[in-house]
Amino acid sequence: MSNLSRSSQFSSRADKRRSHSTLLNAWTTFILFTCALFGGLAPAAAQEKPFPTRTVRIVVGFPPGGGVDAVARMFADKMSGIFGQPVVVMNHGGAAGGIAGKQISAETPDGYTILVNSNSMVIYSLMNPKTGLVVERDLQAVASVAPQAIIIVSSPELPVNSLSDLMALARKRPLNYGTPGSGSIPHLVIEQLLSTLPGVKMQHVPFQGAAPALTAVMANQIDIASVTLPPAAPLVTARKVKGIAVTSAKRSAALPQVPTAAESGFPTIVATAWTGFFVPPKTPKAVIDRLEQAILQIAAMPDIKEKLTKLGFEPTSTPGAQFRSELSSEIKTWSAVLERANLVQK
Repeated sequence: MSNLSRSSQFSSRADKRRSHSTLLNAWTTFILFTCALFGGLAPAAAQEKPFPTRTVRIVVGFPPGGGVDAVARMFADKMSGIFGQPVVVMNHGGAAGGIAGKQISAETPDGYTILVNSNSMVIYSLMNPKTGLVVERDLQAVASVAPQAIIIVSSPELPVNSLSDLMALARKRPLNYGTPGSGSIPHLVIEQLLSTLPGVKMQHVPFQGAAPALTAVMANQIDIASVTLPPAAPLVTARKVKGIAVTSAKRSAALPQVPTAAESGFPTIVATAWTGFFVPPKTPKAVIDRLEQAILQIAAMPDIKEKLTKLGFEPTSTPGAQFRSELSSEIKTWSAVLERANLVQK
């Protein structure tokens, strides 16, 4: 065989080895790239688990035993089932819900701490601007549920049977009234009522929630109490307190025997308290949407509607966008009322 022929054979074998090596390197590169790709995506996939992945806290702006607390616990139980995670309720009462509002505004905006409060918190913040709580700025509204009437009750011994009787008695002697706190909706209802009757005055006695105000009425420590209807309803039914009037547009299904303020001759006294769900500002939209969906789903459940009705709530809900719009409008309305009544702390 000639040297040229041998050289050609060696060259051919070298080419084959280079080709095989190139192919092997290509496969190795592909495998390494694939491993790196899927290995890199694994943590990302883990991060995409749906909210929530751990315990959720609900902070109620009032002590246990009130209407807002009852709704919070009802919804927390259902949320736990929907989320597959524990949902615990904590109470942080005081300042008509304002203390809890300020607390939640500073929490981590991740959806794991939710505030359940009423429009009493809004009123208090407007009434006391020095507290620094600006609801629309410091909290993100998620949805509202279960509006409730305000009820005026007295001890069974007080010699009145109607709102007219009560005002007539207030003209004869000094009376005092308890509420869940200064700036609460029940507080403003009485102030609004008194504004329609020049010369009639009553002393306000604020409490940290509806339950202690009702206890004070039963103990004859105060003459009347203005509170949300749900915590008062069973006491009225048991005749431990006397139902004088409710502030809803129509009588409550829970206490159909108690007339409305309008029926009693006070047509301008119409007010309700909503139960709102809030999270800290800058909470991700996806988390807010998830919470809103769960809240509206629970509000539509037949057993929840039945429980709310029996307790004296309206079994309705308001989605986030509508709630935020109504909240903005309500802030303007109550600001004007507070200014006219000279109730804003300067």
